[in-house]
Parts: sequence; C-alpha cells; structure tokens
Amino acid sequence: SSTTAAEPEGNAAPGAGGNEDSSEHNAGSFIVKTALKYMEENYTQKITLAEVAEKTYVSQWHLSKLLNGHTGKSFSELLNHIRIEEAKKLLKDPSLRIGDISEEVGFMDVAHFSKVFKKLEGISANEYRNSRI
Repeated sequence: SSTTAAEPEGNAAPGAGGNEDSSEHNAGSFIVKTALKYMEENYTQKITLAEVAEKTYVSQWHLSKLLNGHTGKSFSELLNHIRIEEAKKLLKDPSLRIGDISEEVGFMDVAHFSKVFKKLEGISANEYRNSRI
C-alpha cells in the first residue's frame, strides 16, 4: 500500500489510500476556516466553543479536535489571540483607556485581559503601548 503527502501524519489506517483522508482533511480545513471567521467577526461578544460548534454543524468535541489539529491551539487560545491582536491595534491610540480596550475586545475584566496580554506578548499592555507611541 502507498501513502500520500495529503494524509495527516499518524491518522491513516494501515493500508488506507489517500483519498478518504484527504477529503476529511479538506472538510476539516473548511470547518476550521468557518470557525475562525466566525470568531474573528464575533470576538467582541462572549462566544463559546458550543456556539461556534453549532455554527459549524459539528460537536464541541469534534471542533475542538479540528482546531487543535489544524492550528495547534485550543479554542480559548485562538479566541484570546484574536482579541489580543485587536487590542494591540487599539493600544496605539493613547486616548483609549486599557480597561475600555479590554472590554471592547471581549474580555469581561481588565485583570484577565492583562494576564492574557502579558502571557501572549511577554510584556504588559501598558509597556506595549509605551513602546509603540
């Protein structure tokens, strides 16, 4: 039996051809793209894995597995990344308060925003702002 480059590593059954795995991978890619698009359009809201799974017509478990498999990140890591990238754009405006920015990008409280920002960027939101102005 031969394997193809389109097969996800470690997921092909012994002796399986590439077509089925390839179409599953393509379907998974479409679901992941749809999920990410929904997250990018709704990151300011309180969105959940359950909500995004419903929008992509798959179970939460399946969506979680697909996101991890295609991006190497969990749902919450991806959502936080989207929110922090948007916050970085807003931090360039010195007239906006960090608390307002955190709320605007979908964080429920500024302490959580600050913790996530520092974890992802390696510096605080304030340090980031000061280094960009």
